[in-house]
Amino acid sequence: MDIIRNIAFHGGTSSDRSEKPEDDLPILFLALIPIVIIVPVLPIGFSSRIVIVFFLTLLFIAGIYSMRKNRRRFLMSCILALVATEAFWVSTFPAASSLFLLAEFFLLIFLVYLAGYLFKGLLFSKGTLVDILGLITALIFTGGIMLGTGLHLSSWLSRATMYDPLLIHTSFATAIPEGIILLLMGSAGSFGNMPLVMVIRMTGAIAGFVLLVVSAGKVAGYYVKYCLGKEEKE
Repeated sequence: MDIIRNIAFHGGTSSDRSEKPEDDLPILFLALIPIVIIVPVLPIGFSSRIVIVFFLTLLFIAGIYSMRKNRRRFLMSCILALVATEAFWVSTFPAASSLFLLAEFFLLIFLVYLAGYLFKGLLFSKGTLVDILGLITALIFTGGIMLGTGLHLSSWLSRATMYDPLLIHTSFATAIPEGIILLLMGSAGSFGNMPLVMVIRMTGAIAGFVLLVVSAGKVAGYYVKYCLGKEEKE
């Protein structure tokens, strides 16, 4: 408990200028990149399920570390990660694979918290162009994983996909690229047309548009403030 008490906390409602997600991007990318690049191409098998769950556990650790400066986010992320990680590891056994859906739900909430934290950091970022582009990339990866998780979970809940304990981890892995495509292009068509799936698609399209507008504004603002400012001084 002493560790939690000593975490820097400046309130959860106002903008905290001491929170700089860009400072922890290398650690976050260490978890995000394997999930986006390696996990979707893994073959079907028990060893692949172990690898998928391992990288998801790494994502929880990196996300918790990134949100450590806000006590409320830190505590919530710890609770969500604890429940989800335990369910994920147990679900690697075929007899308990149904727990994967429960773990996905907590993963989805965790990713919402993480995406909100990164988006807030992007809005108030005063860093370099590299910091801004890093935050945008992290948001694309996080948002894509979040939307892919939502698509996969909603397809199972809507019974649009037949339940197979040996394929549930693999189908989750293949949903991650679908989530990124949905965020960037506003379309993902391999999960049917069930109402819940359509809601996820609509949410992803709106989120992608908002991210595009904010990202363009931040990059343009940086160019005007620093590049044109230097030219005027000269």
